[in-house]
Amino acid sequence: MKPRRSTRTILFGVTIDYQLRYHDGLYQDLADNGWQVHLVSNGGPIGTALNDHPGIHMHTVSMRRDPSPLADLASLRLWVKTLRAVRPSIVVVGTPKAGLLGGLSALLVGVQARVYELHGLRLESASGPGRVLLRSIEQLSCAVASAVVAVGASLRQRAIAERLTRLNKIRVLGAGSPSGVNIQRFTRARRDEDGKAELRKQLGIPADEPIVTFVGRINPDKGIATLTEAMAKVQALSGAHLLVVGPTDGTAGYSSVELMKVLLPRVITVGDVGNVAPYIAVSDVLCLPSRREGLPTVVLEAFAARVPVVATRATGIVDLIDHRRTGLLVNIDAVDELASAILTLLKDKALADALASRAFTRVETQYADDVVRQRWVHYLTGLLREE
Repeated sequence: MKPRRSTRTILFGVTIDYQLRYHDGLYQDLADNGWQVHLVSNGGPIGTALNDHPGIHMHTVSMRRDPSPLADLASLRLWVKTLRAVRPSIVVVGTPKAGLLGGLSALLVGVQARVYELHGLRLESASGPGRVLLRSIEQLSCAVASAVVAVGASLRQRAIAERLTRLNKIRVLGAGSPSGVNIQRFTRARRDEDGKAELRKQLGIPADEPIVTFVGRINPDKGIATLTEAMAKVQALSGAHLLVVGPTDGTAGYSSVELMKVLLPRVITVGDVGNVAPYIAVSDVLCLPSRREGLPTVVLEAFAARVPVVATRATGIVDLIDHRRTGLLVNIDAVDELASAILTLLKDKALADALASRAFTRVETQYADDVVRQRWVHYLTGLLREE
């Protein structure tokens, strides 16, 4: 006998545990309002913690991020088994591997509402056969979905330009973002003078020396090499420190960290942290030199903390930053431009404050976490009505 399906049963799937953060808050809101919420990832501490919330159920499906036919087939079987047991009304999958395997499995078991959430395009920074393969995976993930949601407008435009899906199949919910930002948490951290002084002391940074902060995965797509070269120029002309917050991603990431330590006299790496708010709040400038993004939450977090931002004209970033209005934009991989923009904000406090003030207004009106979650709840409730 088949298990009975609740009409408000939803399953969210991502590849790695870290990516469950994308919708943290939404899972709990849905569960607290009577939904049965199921999560799939390859397992880890975030999923384990979420499983403790009433109405949320965690399932582990091992998935490799890179193509691996035998491993992918085994993962597909586990996906099908999980979906047959859960029998959700809606499946929302994001990230390339979970998007493909989860979306295909949902199609095979007959789930009508299959949403592929596009968080970014790895193919943007790829070339040769690797790019062809990534593009094919994205096209297939979009094809097996009944709807595609991009987390930002420029990402949607890029997906259409790459012919990954049809114009009428892909949309952005409101102004975008999977989760928004808890504005009050970052505002409190910015105002906590004692906390900032204590963190500076722990980091070994004197009160009168500026901090340029990078938050994110340490890998080539984040423009780490460009950041290192630019900060070498900045540090030659100022007493600025580089603060790097985030996990090291693969061999290239470890090499990037080692190169930073060799080339920069003042660099501090703290790894992955549970709460980035104090590290952003203590910063004088947040720098995001990415080659590609979806819609970067870290920029929203800097906006909420009133920290001025320097970033690249990359997909996703351009949705948030208007040059010389809500931040400074430079071209991708442009070392001299990046160094100059960072120095500008370190030296021109009036400009930095004006940018941060306008950026705060943008995040407050369009990207507060409760506003973004309500967009998602409205969208998902609409999918139920369409069944």
